[in-house]
Amino acid sequence: MTTSPSSTSSETTSVPARRLSAFTLVGWTLFLWASRLRLVLDNDDLNTWGTTWRIGVVVLFSALGAVAGYGLLRRRSWVRNVMAVLVWWTIGFWLVRGTGIIIDDHELGFTVIHTILMTVSIGTAVWAAVTGWTGQAMWVWRGKAR
Repeated sequence: MTTSPSSTSSETTSVPARRLSAFTLVGWTLFLWASRLRLVLDNDDLNTWGTTWRIGVVVLFSALGAVAGYGLLRRRSWVRNVMAVLVWWTIGFWLVRGTGIIIDDHELGFTVIHTILMTVSIGTAVWAAVTGWTGQAMWVWRGKAR
């Protein structure tokens, strides 16, 4: 496919590549946060507030992943909006939480694992964004949405 200099990534990326990037982000999100729920519930060192906010994060990520997955499977028109929220939430959460984990005084193994989780999460989110699955919803704040 030939591209012009003014072409956007969503115009130059094939549909299978866009679907692969979107399903990869959704699959990774559901896998990561489903496994995280078990870890939170099994952690006796957390107080009530620590457990509650972590479960809230798990529920939010899982809900976004499930809704995005449903929209992708059923080819719903609103899926781009949900994917944009999932992309931005993933990047924002990991930049804040991951940076906090790196800066805080944690064991080396904990820091390394969470840095890997952060890198994979942000990487899959960026991949979904640049291959066009977030479409114009990604840039809705920059101008008028169609």
